[in-house]
Amino acid sequence: MPASTRPAPARARAGPAPTENLDVLVGEVRTTLLQNSHQVGADTVARLLDLDPGRRVLRATRPFTHAVSPDEQVGVHCPLPTGSGTRADGVGTVLARASVTGGIILQASAWARLVRAAGERRLPWSHYLTNPGTIEVGARCGASDLTTGFLRDSARSSPAVGPAREYLDLGAVVNRLLNQVQRMPYIDRVTMLRARRTRLRFAVTWRSPDSGELAESPDIELVVHDETSRTLRLRLPASISDPAEAVVACEDLALHDWLLTTVANLMENSRIGVDPAAEVVARIRPAVDHLLHLWMPGARVAEDLGWMWAALERRPGFSRQWTSLRGQIQNQLLLAVLEKPAAAPAHGNLVFQDGVEGLSHRA
Repeated sequence: MPASTRPAPARARAGPAPTENLDVLVGEVRTTLLQNSHQVGADTVARLLDLDPGRRVLRATRPFTHAVSPDEQVGVHCPLPTGSGTRADGVGTVLARASVTGGIILQASAWARLVRAAGERRLPWSHYLTNPGTIEVGARCGASDLTTGFLRDSARSSPAVGPAREYLDLGAVVNRLLNQVQRMPYIDRVTMLRARRTRLRFAVTWRSPDSGELAESPDIELVVHDETSRTLRLRLPASISDPAEAVVACEDLALHDWLLTTVANLMENSRIGVDPAAEVVARIRPAVDHLLHLWMPGARVAEDLGWMWAALERRPGFSRQWTSLRGQIQNQLLLAVLEKPAAAPAHGNLVFQDGVEGLSHRA
C-alpha cells in the first residue's frame, strides 16, 4: 500500500503550478545608414516604407522627421533559447517594422511577447493570428530563464534541443526588412560614409504588483559586447503595461547608440593631427550635414519611461561622450578656418571650399 502512493509526490514536483505567470517581451533592433548619396525627402521615405500597400505609413516632422512602416506579422514555431538549456518551444507571431529617421538612418525591429500556453497541444493558426506579437510557450521554464537565454551571445544550441534545430531568430526577420528597403528603386545605393550596422537585442519583464517590491524602482542593464552588438535588460513596474512603449524606447536607444558609434568611428579614422584640418573636415562633413542635429535622446519616449535615459546618462553617459565628439568637430572646423588664409588668392577673396560650410568672405 505505501509503495503505490510514492509516485504521486514526484509528479507534483515535476513542474510549476498551473497558475504560474509568464510575461517577457523580447526583441531586436538593427540600425544602419540608408544606402543613398544624400538625404531623401518625405515622399521618397513614404514609398520606401510602403511595405503593405493596404496600410498607411506613419510620419512625423517634430522634433525630427521620422516615418514608420505598418507592423508586419510573421508566424513562428521554433525552440526558444533558455539560460539553463531547458527545452522550450514557442508558437505564435512576431511583429516587425522598418523606420527612417532624418531621411538617412534606417532601422528595422522585431519583437514578441512570450506568454504561457494554455495547453500542451498546438492550436490552429487562426488562434495565434488573433494575438499578434504573442508567442505561446509550452514549457516549464520561467521568465528569468528565457530572458537569460535570449540575451546570451554564446552558442546558439543547447543540450536539450541539439545543434540541428534553430532557435527563434529575430535577427533574420529584421535583416529581411532592411534588405527589402535597401533594394528599393527609389534610392541610388551610394553611401555617403562608411557606417556599420549595429544590433540591440532587448528583453523586458514586469514586476508583479503583489511582489512587495517598490513599484517605482525599475531596473536597466545595458551591455556593449563589441563594436556592433549590444543587449538591454529592462525590468518595469506593473504600472507601465504597454509593450509598444517599451519597443519605442528600445528603438530610440538603438538609434542614439548608432549615432554615437558612427560619429566616434568617423572621428577615430579621420587622421586628426596627421593631415591638414581642411582634409579632416572634408572627411567628417557628412556627419556634420546629416547626423549631428538628430541627437535628441528620449524625444520619442513615453513619459513613463523617461527614467531610462536618465539612468543611461549617469552611466555610461551617452551625452557626455557626444558633447566631447561635437567639441572635437568644432575644433577641427576652427583649425581649418585658421589654416586657410595662408593659401588665400592674392586678389583679396578668401574662399574656403574644402570645409564644411564652404565659407566665403569677399573683401
